[in-house]
Amino acid sequence: MQEILKKYEGHIMDTETQNALNKPLVDANGMSETTGSFLEKLLEKLEKGGINPHNSQTLYNHDIYDKLSEEEQEAADLTAINLMSLIRQIERLWKLDKSPSFQIRNLVESVFQMKSKFEGLHGDVYII
Repeated sequence: MQEILKKYEGHIMDTETQNALNKPLVDANGMSETTGSFLEKLLEKLEKGGINPHNSQTLYNHDIYDKLSEEEQEAADLTAINLMSLIRQIERLWKLDKSPSFQIRNLVESVFQMKSKFEGLHGDVYII
């Protein structure tokens, strides 16, 4: 291992190669209609300020959330923290390239699945 590190110590990569490596992979087939639609809805709420990615309270549909038991609200809060972490990653990646990379697609699908699973048990708790 040390030999490899010494061999490439001080190596400077040319700009063209570095730019190619920094470009996210894009699926030629794009996203599914469901995933693409969900991403559009999410980005719209972020852009218009309906969701603040640093404030999980902005994620709740309070008509439903406020009626949950304390235990269910705690579960919703934990899920919201995880959702917001993924949403922040989506937002950052989208701002970089505005393309449906594999990474964005996987993050969006994770958010959709997590939200859907929770809401299947507790109702329409989140505004996305």
